Amino acid sequence: MRAIFDAGFTAEPWPVLDRLRREGGVHRVRTPDGPPAWLVTGHAAVRAGLLDRRLTTRTEYADQRDYRGFTVPPGFGVLLEAAPDEHARLRRLLTAELSPRRLDDWARRTPDLVDTLLKDLDAQHPVDLVERLAVPLPAALLGDLIGLAGSDREALLRWANSTLLAPAGQPLPQSRETLRTMRSIVEQSIEHAAGSDTVLGRLGAARDQGAMSGEELQGVLFYLLFVWYEVMVDLLAGAILALLAHPDQLPVLRAAPARAVDELVRYLSPQLLAGPRFAQVDLRLGDYTVRAGQTVLLGLGAANHDPSVFSAPDTLDLRRKRNPHLGLGHGPHACVGTVLIRTITAATLNHVYSRWPETTLAVEPAAIGWRSGFRHRGPLALPVHLG
Repeated sequence: MRAIFDAGFTAEPWPVLDRLRREGGVHRVRTPDGPPAWLVTGHAAVRAGLLDRRLTTRTEYADQRDYRGFTVPPGFGVLLEAAPDEHARLRRLLTAELSPRRLDDWARRTPDLVDTLLKDLDAQHPVDLVERLAVPLPAALLGDLIGLAGSDREALLRWANSTLLAPAGQPLPQSRETLRTMRSIVEQSIEHAAGSDTVLGRLGAARDQGAMSGEELQGVLFYLLFVWYEVMVDLLAGAILALLAHPDQLPVLRAAPARAVDELVRYLSPQLLAGPRFAQVDLRLGDYTVRAGQTVLLGLGAANHDPSVFSAPDTLDLRRKRNPHLGLGHGPHACVGTVLIRTITAATLNHVYSRWPETTLAVEPAAIGWRSGFRHRGPLALPVHLG
């Protein structure tokens, strides 16, 4: 059994994942929490796994020995636990609210939100763009996007600050404390938005009309508020850092923002691993038999750096034309917020590099610490001189 998720992996996972891919692509690994799982690293195998109906996200199929992932309260995991037909119904309700017209409106509003978050800064002193931009921006966007009341926006930002900005040397909140806060935010947000002409108000109306249950509404809101948040934070911070190191590629970002963001997602892979899948039956993966109930971790980051699919995979190339990356998943459980993430990331990066074109990193690149290194990865802090 491999023990790979250490400090070295956090700082630089790509050599480890490349070695595992070359050594067969499927390995039994020990997760940081202790329980084991199967890790899949090749692009073809990861893509196939994301589409394989024998692998499910429903924890009722998991045994008690393998890694099961972050346990959420009953109902909050509805988009993972729902049967395929019910899952498709809930996705349709969500995607109807994330229409291109609304996304274009949010993209136009993003520069003002960025300016508000970065106002009144002293140009002589470095600013941490994780603390001042990457973490608070999703909360500000979500407030406008789904219609959160002011108190709920503040509660969401407090949750993000406490979860993603733990002081150096201090532990993150215990899971039970985080979940208690999440539940409170979800319940209060639904109550405060009742009857409003907002995304959340309309979803509440759909519940009242029988299109979804109260538990499903809570699960959908949990997804909107929390599941994509960490990915967005890590992508924004990582993308700014990557572009500071590759200023020659900024014209490509402005000329083809969607292509550029796709390449940043591939290159950075802020979601290194898809959420755990559980084998419903015995099945073969590579040279191994995965027993029913065992956990399979599909390596999105490893797949995105597979040289059999991507030329020079460890090189950031915003001009890359063929880019079948899996950074936001694939198939029925692909990220519902994919279009939102692309749109907001492109708008944010365009504005940051237009408004402050002379921005420089305030420390050596090697001094940047990286958070997590297991299922997600992003800079802990990003001190820069805006200019």
